Amino acid sequence: MQDGSRITIDPNTNKVIRSAEGETTPLWDGVHKLENGAVIIVRDGVVVKDRVVLEAQREQERDRLNAACMQLVRKVCGMHNECDANPACDPARQLLAMERSELSSSWSGDILESSTHCLEALGNETYFKPCTKRLQGRLTPCEKLSKKVCGRENQCATREACNAARQLISMEQQEMHSVPAGFTYASAQCRDAMADESDYFSSCE
Repeated sequence: MQDGSRITIDPNTNKVIRSAEGETTPLWDGVHKLENGAVIIVRDGVVVKDRVVLEAQREQERDRLNAACMQLVRKVCGMHNECDANPACDPARQLLAMERSELSSSWSGDILESSTHCLEALGNETYFKPCTKRLQGRLTPCEKLSKKVCGRENQCATREACNAARQLISMEQQEMHSVPAGFTYASAQCRDAMADESDYFSSCE
């Protein structure tokens, strides 16, 4: 430690022992900075968690809460603002701004009022309707799969594989609202299906 004493942590119990001038005593409770710059928190003589871990967990929780309003914006405004004119788009963005403002202030760890509103709005399909538009020329993996197996004019719409591809599109659209990068588990399945050389997802002739 900075006072020249030595700290030993039992790997099995996480108990902390301080050695100084030939004497060994339990390390007192509190926050301690070690010589290597690491910070540990001791409670009842046991290392709880270092500050870096605690801060990382706090950031993760902030991101989890922030996802509610971001998910709402993606749902009603579109992944790339395709539904910018949607009347519910501005209110969704206002809630996102409120949420970020609340998170940037002294956040206590409790769920935010704005996040609660966004969670409620996500269940309101009457006003906060999902955006169904797509940018021209920008196809998702599942939309590409659907075109491949159903045909550009849906001439193979009766194929079982076409029905499966359309179900994957529906799954993909639902998942995209909550995935920051816009690439979902359904997207991955469709990408794999596109590369599959079996007859099931073969091209519509």
